[in-house]
Amino acid sequence: MKNLLRKFQKILLVEIEDLHDDLDLFIQVVNDRHRDHQITDYVYNENLAILRNEVLGLEDCFRGCAEIDPGEVSTAEDLASALKLRFRERLRSHGYVPALNSLLEKRIDKIAAYLKLEEAAAGAAARQSDRQSPVQSAG
Repeated sequence: MKNLLRKFQKILLVEIEDLHDDLDLFIQVVNDRHRDHQITDYVYNENLAILRNEVLGLEDCFRGCAEIDPGEVSTAEDLASALKLRFRERLRSHGYVPALNSLLEKRIDKIAAYLKLEEAAAGAAARQSDRQSPVQSAG
């Protein structure tokens, strides 16, 4: 299971970095709109606070991903459930923006579906290999 956990964490890191990049882009848009006087100081400060809160939440959740015990999970679905529960609790207890949870859960579900397909393909390949191996006869 360590291999599954490691693979899940690596893919999740890429997804979290992608979300982080999106949030950085939103921050740049907010800065540009404020600079061009398209939004008020109040709207600018509120938007910036929310976006920065989401960035901090992402970083915190990724650190929390490392806290999953490989013995706790046996499938990609189990791991996804454990991560979603852990992230949901972490976001709530640390006061992060609730919308961040749905963004993370979508990515976790996507990774779990991908790894489930990979697990199924590996199982099918192993069964095929077992069927094709020559039977040793004691002659």
